[in-house]
Order: sequence, then structure tokens, then C-alpha cells
Amino acid sequence: MPARIPASVSEGTQIPDFQLRSVTGEMVRPSDYRGKRLVIFFWASW
Repeated sequence: MPARIPASVSEGTQIPDFQLRSVTGEMVRPSDYRGKRLVIFFWASW
């Protein structure tokens, strides 16, 4: 069974580090933005 992930998280909540490709093709991680505000939107179309 997949992990349950809340639809939203409180500000300041630490998230696991993962790696994604940015719209410019660069690989980025949440830890690259440590100390800055970070908003992540995931979406899909199928």
C-alpha cells in the first residue's frame, strides 16, 4: 500500500529530499533551496 501523503502540509514541515527535472532540464532537489520558501506543484494530465 502506498504511503498516505496529505494534500497540504504546514509551513515549516520538513519534506524528504528527492530529485526532479526542472522545466529547463536541470536536476533539482528541495535541499537546493534550503533556507528559502519553496512551493512545489505536482500535476498530471491523463
